[in-house]
This record gives sequence, structure tokens and C-alpha cells, in this order.
Amino acid sequence: MVSWAQRYFPESSGISYPQGSFLLWVELPAAVDCVRLNERLAQHAIHVAPGSLFSASGKFRQCLRLNYAFTLTPAIEDAVRTVGELAAEMVADAQAHAVGVA
Repeated sequence: MVSWAQRYFPESSGISYPQGSFLLWVELPAAVDCVRLNERLAQHAIHVAPGSLFSASGKFRQCLRLNYAFTLTPAIEDAVRTVGELAAEMVADAQAHAVGVA
């Protein structure tokens, strides 16, 4: 799962995998709101845990948690790829908007 996240997520993403855990924490670029990302992913029947679910103050909106406590399959790799592609689209959209505003 770590190699997939490194391969498919935007280049500036940070990945944390706590020892002894079956979870990955991914910090995406600030332009990605993982609540919105999760809404877009739902259209593909894919769900992630947005980081803001784990904060009483709504912090960590650019973070998400991925569970990999199951057999990794090509279908799961496709889902991870889709998460990365949609996150990259959100980054590109934000950059295009910033250029249009400037």
C-alpha cells in the first residue's frame, strides 16, 4: 500500500505508516480538502477517512487515513490510483484558479 501511495498520490504528499499498524496516514497538498475528495470518491464507490474526522477542531482537512488490514488486490490498487488521480485533479484545479486570480 505504501508503494502505491508513493506512486499515485501527488508528489508533495507525506505518508506516515505507524509501526505495528494497518493504517496509512497521508498528508496531501493543502489545496486538497479530503472531505470534498471523499465526496468525489463516493461517485466511484471508494471511501477514505478524512483527517478532520479525527480532530475536534476540524484540523487536518488535507489528510486522510487508509486502512490496509486486508489482502491487497488489483482492485484495491485501482482504488488507490483513483484517490491519487482525484487528489491531483484538485491540486491542479487550485493551481489553475490561483493563476487565474493573480
